[in-house]
Order: sequence, then structure tokens, then C-alpha cells
Amino acid sequence: MSATGLRAGATRASRQLAVAAAVVVGAVVVSGCGASRYERVSCTSNSRQSIFVLEAQAVPSATLMPCANPLPGGWNVGGFEVRSGLARFWLDSDRAGTRAAEARLTSRCDVAGATQLSPTTSRDGPPVQRYEAPAVRQPPATVRYYLFTGGCVTYRLAFSRQTAPALYDQADQLLGFTTRARYVRGVRRNQRLTLCGAGAPPCSG
Repeated sequence: MSATGLRAGATRASRQLAVAAAVVVGAVVVSGCGASRYERVSCTSNSRQSIFVLEAQAVPSATLMPCANPLPGGWNVGGFEVRSGLARFWLDSDRAGTRAAEARLTSRCDVAGATQLSPTTSRDGPPVQRYEAPAVRQPPATVRYYLFTGGCVTYRLAFSRQTAPALYDQADQLLGFTTRARYVRGVRRNQRLTLCGAGAPPCSG
């Protein structure tokens, strides 16, 4: 990742982000195995080529980024996509099929009509407000929104608690969060560059 890609203005950064993301996604989806894909989106991944640096560029206002907690048997990371304004990854299940669960990071979500749930916490991050969309909107899927400073994660399951209770309980534990600040510090330490956005000084240009 070049200095220009991190320091450039919004227009140039978006173009470079698209190119970088295409290279990473292509390499992982085409040639990666399930284990390596999991390492890319794992909440505990230490890879310098982590997708989280791209996520941080894609939605620079977000103080948290979605990640995958340890996956039980039968689950694997199907793939991910990063582009300006959006970062997402999806999980496949040997019982519920491809894209059984998907997490999408954007700067905001429309939670009008959704039911507010009890908040959750993130490791070393800000509090996360949770909402669930009415089942009538996405039958028989489950859609939840996780709101936090500067961003929102939409977590969609291709099933509900009623249709697949055991899978639902598993999937409910798979979504985690990593802080953007962690990667701001990592880029500064390893590349001596500024990852513009939340948790970093303003960037010019």
C-alpha cells in the first residue's frame, strides 16, 4: 500500500482503494483456502495485509470494523468485498448454504421501524447499540443493525431463530468487532504513514 494511497484526497483514495481491494479479494477468493480466508477477517488476525486496513479506508468515519470470531465446525469464510463506502464479508454454512451470514460495514443505517435490543460492548472500543428489523421485512431471514460512533454494521442471517434455532445460536456469536485505532497505530508504526479518518489526525489534500 503506497503513501499516496493513504495520504491522497477522497477522489484519488477511492480509486486506489478500489484497485487494492480488487487485488486482495481476487487473490483470496480465487486461490485462498478456508483457513487463510478466516485469518483475513479474524478478530485476532495480526496480518499486515489484513482486510481491516482496507475497511478502514473504505469507511473512514467508523471507529469499529466487523470481524469474525472463531468459527465452529461447518462454518467458513466465503469471501469479502471492499469498496468506497462499503466493506463486507460473508460466511458459508454446510447446513444453511452459501452466504448464510453476512456483515456489511457502512457509515450509517436506517433503523426506522426496527426494535432496539440491549446494547453490547466491543473490546477496547465504544459501546454498540443493537437493533433488529421486523421479520416481515426479510422472511425468513434475520437482520440486525449494530450502531456505533461513525459507522453501522448490518448483520444478515439467511434464517431465523424459529427456522434454525441451533444455527441461530451459533451465528449470534460469530460477529465481533475490532477497533480502527488498532490499524491506525499499526500503519503508523509499520509504514510510518497516517491512515486518515477516525482515530487519526486530519489529512490534507
